[in-house]
Amino acid sequence: MISITLCLCASFEFGIQPLPENSKYQKEGFVKYAEVIAPNGKSIPIIAQKGVRDIAVARCRNLLKFYLTDVPGTKYGADKSKVANAMANNHAMLMMPEGAHREGREPDIEAQPQFESETPVDGSRWYIQNDWEHRDAAFEEIFHLLHDTGIGTYMRGALPEFQKELESEAITSLKDGRWGIPIDPHVREWINELREEDSLAQEYIASVIDSYYGLWAAFDERPGGMWGIYIAKTRDEIKEKDPKGYALLESFLPPMMVGYESLIDPNFSGTFSLQFNEELPYTHKSQYYIDATLTGSKNNNLLGNDKDNTLRGNSGNNTIDGGEGNDTVIFQGKKEEYEISKNVVKDTIEGRDGTDTLVSIEVMQFNED
Repeated sequence: MISITLCLCASFEFGIQPLPENSKYQKEGFVKYAEVIAPNGKSIPIIAQKGVRDIAVARCRNLLKFYLTDVPGTKYGADKSKVANAMANNHAMLMMPEGAHREGREPDIEAQPQFESETPVDGSRWYIQNDWEHRDAAFEEIFHLLHDTGIGTYMRGALPEFQKELESEAITSLKDGRWGIPIDPHVREWINELREEDSLAQEYIASVIDSYYGLWAAFDERPGGMWGIYIAKTRDEIKEKDPKGYALLESFLPPMMVGYESLIDPNFSGTFSLQFNEELPYTHKSQYYIDATLTGSKNNNLLGNDKDNTLRGNSGNNTIDGGEGNDTVIFQGKKEEYEISKNVVKDTIEGRDGTDTLVSIEVMQFNED
């Protein structure tokens, strides 16, 4: 039996705003922004140039929200309010320039860069094909921002003891060959640069994060993750080959991506799956999602996993299958604006939720305004 709940839930939108015309970032081509508000009321902004898609900006905002979501029972992640406040107090900001990264040609702004070509939106061609020419650097770069300004490195952060553990393990991992593996001569040069910058901890734990959340599981050019610089390619390999890195990560971050809403590219066609399937290499990543939203107007579908998923369709006609778990589908309108017949829900307002067929869904949630 499907239960029906009413909530004060807003209509779906990306939440991207134009920068004020007098913004000092306009001269560098930045025209829009999103933000995360810290508990102290201050903003952690993400600014973007005109050519960066709104959905890509929203994805980066949602990743930052994920990193800042509390993880009950963990040593360092149970209460992240101080981390978020430190980021805001240290004026943390992510900038998203158009195109690809060109060393030495970054915009002249005091912000962590995240280039458009290294931000593959969930469900995009780059994402589905695991396009290594446009690898997903968002997990790494956004965590660098959180690490430097929130945990604390050259800036005063909220978790100095965590930083000491990360730095110590980064140095140890170099000595015993778990990280900084010299796959080519440039790696040694890079490690030396990191030592000079005091950035070993940031890059080591970023490698662990990328493999833990499945970003390198489909990489078959050589063993390991991060092009082979890190010893482990998958979560299971981390647990086996780098148990200390595994423990450090899980002292701050959760196994599933709680707090992250996956926004599926409007150009995607088919069924986006949150279940691992060896025939769908992208599911090495999506298997860790909890919440997913179809965007655009194509007649696409969603397949949930065995967790308690929160799912949203788009303006097309969708089949939404929650799989196992206690799953919720969110609709934008009031209950009386829909025709409900068994497991089919038809929106009477054109261009909003379309007609959705629900499978293994326990809760339908409508907007009470």
